[in-house]
Amino acid sequence: MTEPNQAEESIKHSINKNGFPGKIVRLPFKPVYDACKKHGTNLSDVLDNLQEQQIFGKIIGNHVEFRSREKIAFKAPDPSSADDFSWVKGAAGNMEGFQDAAKEAMGKMTPDQMQEIRKSVESMSDEEKMNIMKMFSQRFDPSK
Repeated sequence: MTEPNQAEESIKHSINKNGFPGKIVRLPFKPVYDACKKHGTNLSDVLDNLQEQQIFGKIIGNHVEFRSREKIAFKAPDPSSADDFSWVKGAAGNMEGFQDAAKEAMGKMTPDQMQEIRKSVESMSDEEKMNIMKMFSQRFDPSK
């Protein structure tokens, strides 16, 4: 097990004050990502380290959802939910498949949802965009 870093400690503090482990806790993605960046670590590494501590995090839309082992049975995704990355299955086993799945999911979004995503991406630096792509490639590339 690796030593916890400041970003992990901050996440643990936030989820504990919100009722974890008794409750499923959702934190906004951007502040969690920014905390990791501020402390010089990568979000996927933090999620992996937290998992070693029986804290299971999953990126769902604009949030990171944290569950304890007792609540790990992530419920079946609601097909009408656009706040879920459930479309990242099957064909999305590689980056090319991921892109196809992302295009399909985007086709199901409302104009307001598309505008919200566009604003979020436009406000990110090039480094942040590259870090997110790196995180996705590490999470969804079966060769890693």
